[in-house]
Amino acid sequence: MNKYITENFSFTITVIDHAKDGKRLHCRNGQEVGDTYTCEYGCPMPTNGCGGFCSKTMMNLYRLKEIIYTRGDLRLLGFPNNTDIEFPCPDGAVWFRMQIHDLAEIRPLTAEQLPDYADVIRKSFATVALDFGLTKENCPGHTSFITDERLESKLKDGYHPFGLCIGDKIIGFASLTDMSDGTHDMNDVSVLPEYRHYGYGKKLLDFCKTKVKKLGGSKITIGIVEENTVLKDWYAANGFVHTGTKKFDHLLFTVGFMEWGAKTDG
Repeated sequence: MNKYITENFSFTITVIDHAKDGKRLHCRNGQEVGDTYTCEYGCPMPTNGCGGFCSKTMMNLYRLKEIIYTRGDLRLLGFPNNTDIEFPCPDGAVWFRMQIHDLAEIRPLTAEQLPDYADVIRKSFATVALDFGLTKENCPGHTSFITDERLESKLKDGYHPFGLCIGDKIIGFASLTDMSDGTHDMNDVSVLPEYRHYGYGKKLLDFCKTKVKKLGGSKITIGIVEENTVLKDWYAANGFVHTGTKKFDHLLFTVGFMEWGAKTDG
């Protein structure tokens, strides 16, 4: 077997009861309170000597996991949150608690990891280039064509690269550069296409806001494709204010400038 994707969720499933109405029901599969399982996308594996899942319960579990992996909201099915849910087996004999663990975490990156995060940036911004008809020939300055050497030139005091990682794999990126006077320029905020719509972009954004405050800063500035109204609206919804535009001869698009202020953030 050869997995082609690094899973971004894992699950812990524990038997918590045999009946919620006070009536004791026996599980034909032999599951007892306290039996615990772990899994990612595949079948649950017992962790304390218990047996496996029955096929009927697997159908319920599969439905819940598909909602998570297709970016659905479990709260629409009556569950109070998206991280810790309880569900019964189809016979009602066993109740389970499933804890959902997001495996993606943000951490600082080193210069040695530059080739890896450069590839993430290029792959992430390639979708923007496709949407706006940008190619290496007509717009070599676009971020989708950024070279390792160009990124390497940013490595200096005050430059902070961060990776959204699952284990050793980088799936997202953002950087902050100290521009003095409490201002930090945020660049190359990116998430690989296959990991989008899980809230990771906002996770990176919120991380950078918190990091700037810890660094003693009070403002974040960014530059975006002005014509990318979806992205501009997303930043606006996350507290950024549009401050102006500029047209560069070497770019086919207009650069829009936005900023976020810690003092005015709600």
